[in-house]
Parts: sequence; C-alpha cells; structure tokens
Amino acid sequence: MNFRQLQTFLEIVRLGSFAAAAGKLNATQSTVSARIQELEQDLSVQLFDRSQRKATLTAKGRELVSYAERALALQAEIREQIGAREALSGVVRVGVAELVAMTWLPDLAARLHRLYPRITLELDISLTAPLRQRLQAGELDVALIPGRSFEPGLVTRPLGAVGFCWMAGRSLALPDRPLEASDFKSLRILSLGENSVHFETVSSWLAASGSTQRPDLCNSMTVLSILTAAGVGISLLPPSCYRNELADGTLRILPSRPQPPLMPFAAVYKTRRLTTLQQLVAETAVEVSTFGDDATAEL
Repeated sequence: MNFRQLQTFLEIVRLGSFAAAAGKLNATQSTVSARIQELEQDLSVQLFDRSQRKATLTAKGRELVSYAERALALQAEIREQIGAREALSGVVRVGVAELVAMTWLPDLAARLHRLYPRITLELDISLTAPLRQRLQAGELDVALIPGRSFEPGLVTRPLGAVGFCWMAGRSLALPDRPLEASDFKSLRILSLGENSVHFETVSSWLAASGSTQRPDLCNSMTVLSILTAAGVGISLLPPSCYRNELADGTLRILPSRPQPPLMPFAAVYKTRRLTTLQQLVAETAVEVSTFGDDATAEL
C-alpha cells in the first residue's frame, strides 16, 4: 500500500469514475486501474463494484474512505511541519470570480509562485454558481467567490467586500438626481448571468425599489462595462475597477435610492479535503486581497 494508491482511490470516489480520476491525475486509465487492483490485492478486499457503470464503492470501500483521507492529511501535515515549505509541490485548482481576476489575481499568482515555486495553478474563471458546484463536486480545490453564506463542511476565509454603484455611459440622458424605482421603467438594465451573485444583487435592488424590470444578461463584467459605456443600458459596477473610465467620463456614477449593498468575497474550500496547499492558497489570498472590509469598502 502507498500514498499514490490511496490518492487514486479518493479521486475515483470524488469524481465518480476511473476515467475522470485518470484525467485529474494526468495518468492513463490502465494505470489508475492497476493502482486500485494493487491496493485491493494488498488489502484482500474488493473496493469497487465493477458490475455498475459508475464507480460504486463496496462496503469495505466506503470504510476505507475516512482512513485514506486521514492518511493523506497526515502526509500533508508531515510535509508542512517537517519539510521546507518551498519544497511543496502539486496542482491546485482554483475557481476565480471575474472581479478577483480583474483586480488582485496576478498578485496572488505571483506571490504563490514566489513562495512555493513547485506548485502549479489551474485557474477556472467563471460565474459564482458553477464555481460553487465544481467545488462541491471535488473538481476545484479552492474558490475565490462572492457570497455571505456557504454550504456546511466548507472552510471560509473572508476576503473583504466590494462596493457597487449604478453606472451609465456619457450619452445616456438621465435625471439630475438620485434614481428611484420609477426611473428604471424606461431604462435598459444590464446584469451578469442568473448564476451570479451580481444578478441576485441587481434583482434584489430592483425588487426593493419596486421595479419589475428584467435585466439583459451577459456572463462577463468586462463586456458589461463596455455595453454600459456604449449607452446600451445601465449596470451595477465597482468604481474601484473603473477609475480611468470614471475620470475621463466614459462611465459615470448614478446616485440611487436605496444604495446598492456591499458584495462580500471569500476563499472557500472543503473541510474534509483540507490540505496544506488549499490552506496556503486561501491564507495567501487573504493577505493579497485588495477588497475592503464591510465597513470601509469603497463606494
């Protein structure tokens, strides 16, 4: 029995198939099968029911899961406590919200590579809901995403909060006063997709203001800002990301009642998959984040 066999066993359990585990481990399916066969021979038990299309655990296989997780966690602890941190290696799959990617993600990647030169990052930039689903499915190790509450069994490290304001391009004719619900009836609203916290925030604001307007949707905040600047509609955007556009008048802030809420962000990872690399990525993200706290986030 060895750690590679146990790691392969857990990846099959987490991803649901030998083929998916082979892709994750950058190995052939025959290699993955051979490792499991060797592990089964060593333990003299069958770990998977091979009569099923999906990799289904036997009773002994289910029993092994917690032991394998503890063994790999202990291996990670030994490396952290006994070995040099710069010697840590491995692939870390990080899900990243676009707003993080637009701001301090380059600083995070640079610092991680400086501190831990042997790790490899796999960055997945997407909307919030898909990233949360991939994290729960074991397809991501860490997610840097917006949200206040997360599923049980997840470790959450706050990354600060971001202030958003309604913005428009220079060509759009609007009242010279704070916007109210009645003003939105004649305006085109732009938002990120329904799988985003941004959409939830826009929808909640519209509902609170009494508006029944349904937004146009786009899955990129960068494109959203371009459409807004072009006068297609108005959208909720973070002023801290568009200082140049605000300075030259390409975009302008629209005061509103009520004021849009702050959007909190967090580094999130699974408790049962707590490893050294996941924890270090989350801790480094906390150090690097340029987002303010709930009381001081820029509006």
